Amino acid sequence: MRRRRRWPNPPGRVAQKSPRESWALACELLLIVAAREHLWPMLPAELQGMASKGLGAALVLVLLSMVYRLAPRSRVLVGVLLLAAWYNLQTLICSAAYLIEPWSVPPGVGICSARVDFDLGALGLLAVAFFACLLAPVRLDSIQDRE
Repeated sequence: MRRRRRWPNPPGRVAQKSPRESWALACELLLIVAAREHLWPMLPAELQGMASKGLGAALVLVLLSMVYRLAPRSRVLVGVLLLAAWYNLQTLICSAAYLIEPWSVPPGVGICSARVDFDLGALGLLAVAFFACLLAPVRLDSIQDRE
């Protein structure tokens, strides 16, 4: 007789976290939120905007890692998390690089795109369209079946 495999965390159900894990998550979140809100004013006025932007991206990266750890996983969710992490990692890296050695950014052009002289936003939109198709509630083949 074959035993049915029991999943430690069945799909669609979030695992229960221990109080210690919740405490650790709360500490992690408190540290990054405090850094985001209170570090940028300590910089010179001309650097505060870019520092705030970079710290905001770091906050989003931490929140994305929390979603990854807490949510039931699927390939699509992991893909969307990776896309969001890619966007925010760009922001964090370009903000830090700009603070060290600023470069010219034309109006209407993203700071990272200006640095690499390529429209990174277009790549991002292609990825968004791809995931939107994967997440669409109606599939083309299901529409054709009705006809």
